[in-house]
Amino acid sequence: MKIRIYLLALIFFLLCGPIAQAQEYGKIRALKQRAAFVTNQKNDFVARVLTSYKIPYERNAQGAIVRINLEKSWLDITAIEIVPILQESADKSQQVTAHELYFYTPGGILDLVSELIIR
Repeated sequence: MKIRIYLLALIFFLLCGPIAQAQEYGKIRALKQRAAFVTNQKNDFVARVLTSYKIPYERNAQGAIVRINLEKSWLDITAIEIVPILQESADKSQQVTAHELYFYTPGGILDLVSELIIR
């Protein structure tokens, strides 16, 4: 009797193990796709903001902004931070009305406010 139980348990683990792994792989793949979408959306938003201010910029092969031109000087970008600016409405809900962008360079931090909304 115990041998049958052990045999059934072994068969169960052998059959269900790959199914569980496939489900986890599907979840990881979906998360990677979402991360790539969000990264592309961020990169495109920063490019739209810079274009709206007529600031020349350069992108790398992945689409990230790596340099901007201010006052006829190219500045390397080490990081970009986007902070939403919220406004409270009459019903106490908050809505994004603008974004503040921080461009980190070796020489300091550049601050830019844009009323463009990430979409």
